[in-house]
Amino acid sequence: MVSENFSNFDAFLACKNLSKTELLNKVLNSNSVFQYEAARKLQFFQYNEIRDIIKDILLASRYSRHREIAVFILGQIQVQLNDVELNEILSILVYSICHDKSISVKSSAIFSLGHLFRHYNLGEKAFYEIEKDISLIWDINRYSIILAVAFSSAYFPHRNYIKKHLIKNLNSKKSQIISWILYSLREKHYKSKSIELLLINRLNQTNINSYIYNEIIAFLISINSLKVIPYIENMLLTKNRVDNEIYLALKNNSSKNLTKLRKMMLEKFE
Repeated sequence: MVSENFSNFDAFLACKNLSKTELLNKVLNSNSVFQYEAARKLQFFQYNEIRDIIKDILLASRYSRHREIAVFILGQIQVQLNDVELNEILSILVYSICHDKSISVKSSAIFSLGHLFRHYNLGEKAFYEIEKDISLIWDINRYSIILAVAFSSAYFPHRNYIKKHLIKNLNSKKSQIISWILYSLREKHYKSKSIELLLINRLNQTNINSYIYNEIIAFLISINSLKVIPYIENMLLTKNRVDNEIYLALKNNSSKNLTKLRKMMLEKFE
């Protein structure tokens, strides 16, 4: 067993020139740092070269970590998949989401599904074919699942129930969940008064120096919120620097309602 004190760079060097068999051995017998570095290296093989490793060894393992890594690999294979391979992998991911008892495996499969929808620009037809099968993901109230769904929702087609799911979880106390939800809302151009009000309320409960405060401000700028104006004014008047995300959001926003703030910011920080 490799020492837990090894760094990501140590793992990178150790896995750099290994064969697929040696990489599999790292996945099966190392700590998580080496397991995931070996998994990332396996993603650079063609699918037909690692198909048996994935299906017959990792997915068949009684250890959930091995199955989790298997579906992680499948989501980001770097060699272009053909249609048959892509459909097979989609089927594996859907099966893992529906039938694997491990929450970590389910969440990893949901993340991988999102990666595939993004990379292959999968749309309405592909989603329709799996939509009923993965319907359970919207009702699992577990942190890693909500996080994975928030990410993948950015690449699924527009659905009112997806929008409602994202809005509901804006009440989460976990900043990382809020961050991915904001990403998905922005990617899908979802906006509403309820989103605006929830985020303004969140600002009132969030430390002004936190990263999530800045992300919320930037999102509210992107939807031309008027309610965020006092919060931006306060930042510009009291802080010696402004977060880059807010700076770009305000600089690139053409709304006349934000003209005064944009000018104020540029005069102070340009």
